[in-house]
Amino acid sequence: MRFEDLEAQARFEAKNAKHNLKMIKRQAELIDPIKLKRNIRWLNMMIWLHECEMHHAKVQKKKARLAGRTPLSTRLKYLVASILPLDQDERKGVKRYGL
Repeated sequence: MRFEDLEAQARFEAKNAKHNLKMIKRQAELIDPIKLKRNIRWLNMMIWLHECEMHHAKVQKKKARLAGRTPLSTRLKYLVASILPLDQDERKGVKRYGL
C-alpha cells in the first residue's frame, strides 16, 4: 500500500472517530473488554490527530492571507478581464469617437 493511500485512510478514520467512539460506548457489552479499552484509546488518538490536522489547516489558511497575497476576487477580476474581448483602449477607459 502506498503512503498516500495510508494517509487518506488515516484522515478518513480520524474524521469519523467521534461517531465510532459513541457507537462503541453505546454497545460496549458486545465487545471484549480488553479490545474495548484498546479501541477507545485508539479512537481518542485518532480524534486528537484530526483536531491537530484541523488546527494546522487553519494556521496554513491564515498564513495564506498575509501581506503580499492577492485575494481571490482580485485574481478573478484579472481572469475575467483577460477573457473578455475588449481592446486595449476600452480597458484603459479611453473612449473612441467615430469619424
